[in-house]
Amino acid sequence: MIRNRTSSRPLTALGVAAVLGLGLSACATEAPAASETRPSTEAATSASASPSSPASASASASAAAPAGASAGASGTAKDLTAPGTKLGLGEMAVTHTNTGKDKADAKYTEATYTTSVTKITAGAEADLAALKDAAKFAGQTPYYVFTEHTLDSLSKPSAGISEPRLNAQLKDGTDAQKLIIIGSLDQCPTKRFETTGSSDNLSYKVGSTMTSCQVFLAPAGDEIVSADYADSGFSYASSSDNPYRKNPIVWSK
Repeated sequence: MIRNRTSSRPLTALGVAAVLGLGLSACATEAPAASETRPSTEAATSASASPSSPASASASASAAAPAGASAGASGTAKDLTAPGTKLGLGEMAVTHTNTGKDKADAKYTEATYTTSVTKITAGAEADLAALKDAAKFAGQTPYYVFTEHTLDSLSKPSAGISEPRLNAQLKDGTDAQKLIIIGSLDQCPTKRFETTGSSDNLSYKVGSTMTSCQVFLAPAGDEIVSADYADSGFSYASSSDNPYRKNPIVWSK
């Protein structure tokens, strides 16, 4: 269903800065994964602050899982959901992230998650009025994609590993533009994983759940109809080793 990974639409807001009012805590931001060659559709921002049964998702992706995706220091890794799996909102998939390519590196960490896109809701253009450069997004509708990630395993204690990354698609299957905000919109709250320990031993708590909200933009007359996981948060030796890059897991409305 979702096959066109690049958008033919001009990304008019790409690289612009959207600034919120002061005083809000910072949301998580994303850095591009080295192994990911998928074109960026993110609108850069520099705000200084303001379950259902897995069903088909339970299919094993043993061919997709890299070596070492087994029992970790905390929790037990599950089989990854197969590339190309199609899901409805609320259905779950097993995903993963890591912190580099070299498993021999003492700092290398790997995590697995149970991930679900729970809802995709349309906002209003007025929602973007809090951005000081809101005029740059005139005529576009923000959509809020809500995701839950339960941390199933962590190969070693870490409070720095990133959660899985998702993208969203318009009606024609092209990727929608992502609006990354350092700060927060009232319509799009995010709750981080619980932590345990302190100082050098601080770590995300296995079994805890992160509720994430990401903002995507739809041009006038269009809408966000799906979200997908192309494993861009996992560093492979080569991008060609990523079986999800061309066959992502897709959640559709």
